[in-house]
Amino acid sequence: MKKAMLLLGVLLLSVSCVELNGSLQVREAMSVKKKSGFLNLKTKTIKIEPGSYSAELKVKSQKNINLELKGGSLGEVDIPIKSEDSLNLPLNGQFYIEGRKIEQPFNVSGTMTTNVDHWGYTDTVEKCERQITERRCEKVCVKETGKCDVVCKDVVITLYGLKDISYHYKRTDREVRLEFMPENSTAVIASLPARGIESEKIIDRETICR
Repeated sequence: MKKAMLLLGVLLLSVSCVELNGSLQVREAMSVKKKSGFLNLKTKTIKIEPGSYSAELKVKSQKNINLELKGGSLGEVDIPIKSEDSLNLPLNGQFYIEGRKIEQPFNVSGTMTTNVDHWGYTDTVEKCERQITERRCEKVCVKETGKCDVVCKDVVITLYGLKDISYHYKRTDREVRLEFMPENSTAVIASLPARGIESEKIIDRETICR
């Protein structure tokens, strides 16, 4: 059992904030609770009419997803998909979210696919700079009295040099397909295919500036 839980933890989507964009296709009028009120702290139930809506899916954590819709007479609608417990979103695989868990009048069935590529491995030397603090003292004299004192202060100095660095690039391509069903029903009334691509530079090794 412990091994199974550990494996599940490894396979779950690790997120800080993942954004995926797509188009929500609504087949039948769909009831949702949208954010409303002061600072969007409350929710209000509305109906989304059949049609196509621009959608941005923000996965903020394993407990917090926000679906932002634009199009038609909707204007902009934010639909929270939040739970006190983990939604168990996988890196790859299927998942199911019950409406009662997220306090929404719909259930969500989904499939997540994640592909990660590493490329552009590079070893090189780069210019760099670093700052140090030095204690410097100088003799300060008062002309009128001829009295002199030694005044010391900390001075920040910028030094320029070189550093060895090894790096590569990482590209993460995520695709998700969501299907929405009313509570107590298996009929799919809306679907959302969405995709998000992230690229980042990964520092593998870096020496100090010298």
